[in-house]
Amino acid sequence: MYRNLFFDADGTLFDFSLAEKKAFSLLSAQLAFPDTKAYMSLYMGANAQCWREFEQGTLTLTELKTKRFRDFSSLAGLDLDCKEASTAFEDHLSRQGILFQDSIPLLEALSKRGYHLFLASNGISHVQRGRIAASAIEKYFEGIFISEELGFQKPDTRFFEYMLEKANLTNRKEECIMIGDSLSSDIKGGIDSNIDTLWVNFESKPSDLSLLPTYECSHLGDLLEIFLPIY
Repeated sequence: MYRNLFFDADGTLFDFSLAEKKAFSLLSAQLAFPDTKAYMSLYMGANAQCWREFEQGTLTLTELKTKRFRDFSSLAGLDLDCKEASTAFEDHLSRQGILFQDSIPLLEALSKRGYHLFLASNGISHVQRGRIAASAIEKYFEGIFISEELGFQKPDTRFFEYMLEKANLTNRKEECIMIGDSLSSDIKGGIDSNIDTLWVNFESKPSDLSLLPTYECSHLGDLLEIFLPIY
């Protein structure tokens, strides 16, 4: 029986897409470049590629912070100071604690049902901590694990080993499940660490036969049909 639920943050509980767009708009106003859908699309593509490289271990978090803006600046034909852009963007993003509509009701219900909840996020420490504080969900979690603070990122099994050790659950993996929207980080990391997984597939993405989760759902509310009250 599951008793310990490890949640990914962005794309699972947090509406990162909306947060990213708001932070980008604030950045464009601050640095005086056009806030257009075309520029936003170029940035999102550059950022997503950098995070993929980070997950794969080919790019450090320090490198990621500026590389995404260097790549965006090049693609957009802008002359941005990448360090300035990175610092400003992180500041704006850290204030965007935007959750999906069902996140709070879900966490509230699971807490009342007796589950122990944890947050497991790949991200920049002060950005994630700021967003968590702005969202008021910290009270639901017994532990919060952020890759920059751990020194490892999902899907690295060391991230999961550290997390389980700190939660005193190393020898109780059968009671744990990793819940997230990313096959490449949440699901792969869980599988490689011998932890059951639940793929939150909001966008009905095609599955990967090499990364089959224990469960799959398309709405957060579906989790309440899986995680029944603990008696």
